[in-house]
Amino acid sequence: MLRIIVFVAVIGSYLLGAPARAEDELFASMRLRGGYDSNPLFSTGGGRGTGDIGSAFIGTEVGLIAAGKQDDITWNATAEANGTRYIAPGIDPALVAKLGLRGIMGDDSLRVISTTSFVDINTYNTHSTDLVQSVKVETIQDKIKWFVTGEVGVSRLNQTNVILQDFLPIPLQFMRGAIIPGVSVITSKGEVGVSVNLSMRRYAEELDLFGFRRDNERIQPFMFGRYESGDIALFAAVSQLYGIWHDIDFTNVNTTLFDASLTWRPKPFTLELAAIRRAGETTFPISPITIDTLMTAKGSWQVNDKWLLTAAAGYTSSVYLDSPYKATTITYGLGAVRDIGNGYKLGFDVTRITGTLLNDEKAQGYIVASSLSKSFVPTATKPKGDLIAKPSL
Repeated sequence: MLRIIVFVAVIGSYLLGAPARAEDELFASMRLRGGYDSNPLFSTGGGRGTGDIGSAFIGTEVGLIAAGKQDDITWNATAEANGTRYIAPGIDPALVAKLGLRGIMGDDSLRVISTTSFVDINTYNTHSTDLVQSVKVETIQDKIKWFVTGEVGVSRLNQTNVILQDFLPIPLQFMRGAIIPGVSVITSKGEVGVSVNLSMRRYAEELDLFGFRRDNERIQPFMFGRYESGDIALFAAVSQLYGIWHDIDFTNVNTTLFDASLTWRPKPFTLELAAIRRAGETTFPISPITIDTLMTAKGSWQVNDKWLLTAAAGYTSSVYLDSPYKATTITYGLGAVRDIGNGYKLGFDVTRITGTLLNDEKAQGYIVASSLSKSFVPTATKPKGDLIAKPSL
């Protein structure tokens, strides 16, 4: 993780010092955050519900986005890394790293989009790595968009296990491939369309540690739409997931998934609502996948040029199919950010967390933290915002 943070910092320093063309955009940010977490094993997804291990913590976040455009080629690269370390002994740090590269070539008559992403997560109860490459080809004729996406990925997953009470001795490793054809109608303010995701997953070992075959195929038809006008932006997608597993002890999946969001910006206020239900991979011995539901609400008030007040609430649940197990988490909190000039901001936030663990035990905790962040915009001209979006650090 340290090597990744150093890599982000070194690349960022190089890009910040390099001469930028008129159509290049660069943005970087860093944040130091510290405070007290009354139950870090619950906050990072662990199995403690008693809250008897509180700890002070310190966290570091680094984000970098670089983008450019030349002729009919547009590209952007992103790098994010964050780590949280706890003072109390015996609590593993929470570490996350993300790298992405996206390139777009062509115009409406024929456009090719290539996306490469890498995500590595290490927390108290989850170690996962994902590398995904996708290529999308699309064409727009008379406001009708035809598209097809091909995707391949390699993943490694290890989670603390209810039977072993620890991580698996060998993580699950699998490859996945998908093809996603679709069609949509485009208007000046939005888009509506249909598509289908045809995918398969193949594991490195035919049987996992507990003797289950986890290979599967999935069919996921869906409808989607987006709308944007003035201060309002809407997105919605609904799909039906059909999954066929090779092990007779895993029930085939037939469930509805969705992804919806609303952003409303009546200045000086901003409201963001989101609701997602998705399928998640798992190493849980008797479950083929999890069905995860996430709902969030965020609001902010730009009081003046110096002060920003924020409020947020969230609900998360994970249902382990073919078992009675379910975990839920509810969070809500308040925050304030003070702009002290020259790209520096001071922040303060307090968060309350409650929920139910897999063993049906109640859990709760709170986090009180303060932060110092710095933003870097090295280009001589103000970013236009049409190539990149700033990371939310």
